[in-house]
Amino acid sequence: MPRNLKISFIFFILTTLVLTACTFTQNPSEPPPVSDDEMATRVAQILTDMPAPTSALPTDELPPLPTATPEAGDKDIPEATQTPIEAATNIPPTEESTQAPTEQQPTAEEVVATATPTLTEVPVTATPGLTLVPSFTPPPSDPRSKLGTPDWTDNMDDGAGWPTGENTYTNIDFKDGKLYLTGNTTTDGWRLASTPKLNNFYIEMKVSTGTCSGDDRYGIMFRVPVAREANRGYLYGVTCDGKYSLREWDETVGDKGQMTTHVNWTSNSAIQTGSNKTNTLGIMAVGDRLILYVNGVLLTEVKDGTFTEGSFGIFVGARQTDQFTIGVDEMNYWKNPTP
Repeated sequence: MPRNLKISFIFFILTTLVLTACTFTQNPSEPPPVSDDEMATRVAQILTDMPAPTSALPTDELPPLPTATPEAGDKDIPEATQTPIEAATNIPPTEESTQAPTEQQPTAEEVVATATPTLTEVPVTATPGLTLVPSFTPPPSDPRSKLGTPDWTDNMDDGAGWPTGENTYTNIDFKDGKLYLTGNTTTDGWRLASTPKLNNFYIEMKVSTGTCSGDDRYGIMFRVPVAREANRGYLYGVTCDGKYSLREWDETVGDKGQMTTHVNWTSNSAIQTGSNKTNTLGIMAVGDRLILYVNGVLLTEVKDGTFTEGSFGIFVGARQTDQFTIGVDEMNYWKNPTP
């Protein structure tokens, strides 16, 4: 800078300072005014410390601007203040905590199902009877469910208590825990159990058919007055094609005897029809009331007092199938039941 210019600039500064000191009121709390010598010294120092003008410097010689890279210990970091705000706004913590387990981690039930898929199949293959064969529920009318323990039971394990051998009408045999009764003719034939006479009772017989068709018939004979003659009594029977009836036989009437029908052959869906089927026949006799059941289902009731007591047995009639045979698995009776 030229000398004259420097002197002029110093003079301008001094003049400005003097005018400023004269304009403002001196504040007692402020420091005392500086002397002219001190002011000159300060001005000279200011001029000495002033940087050289930069307007004449080329652009490529300008010093580079400082970068915004923060130091490790800096507290005011723009990135640190902006990043969590965006994360909290765009991806709430609640969404991360609820979605992450669902998308990335299977539940315990899913792991078990995929790791051991055969666990659900084991009960079906190991115990198919539990799911494929429903348990039998007796009908509300089934007397057996109300009568308790029978007074007499025959499991047909042997021929004790039954006449064995063959006669004109039937053949009886015991095998594999069953009584087998075969019809030798189309006429009904019977065998009676060796038991005391009964008056009021409920008799039940579980019986299975062999090969049969149509009117092949079987059933219970009861209230036979004289067992060794076996020439009178009631016959409750069913047929292979699903009919039932109640008849009364008296051989002492006329030359050929007399068959009286109390219930004509009637179809009923409760009877299992066809070959190799099992039915449970039941007859309740209390006074003159005769009540018929099949498979626990009440069929009908008849009132008749012709025979009031007697023995009981089994009958069969091979009406259409030669040597039609039934197998009796069990027979029971209860004394003095209440209808």
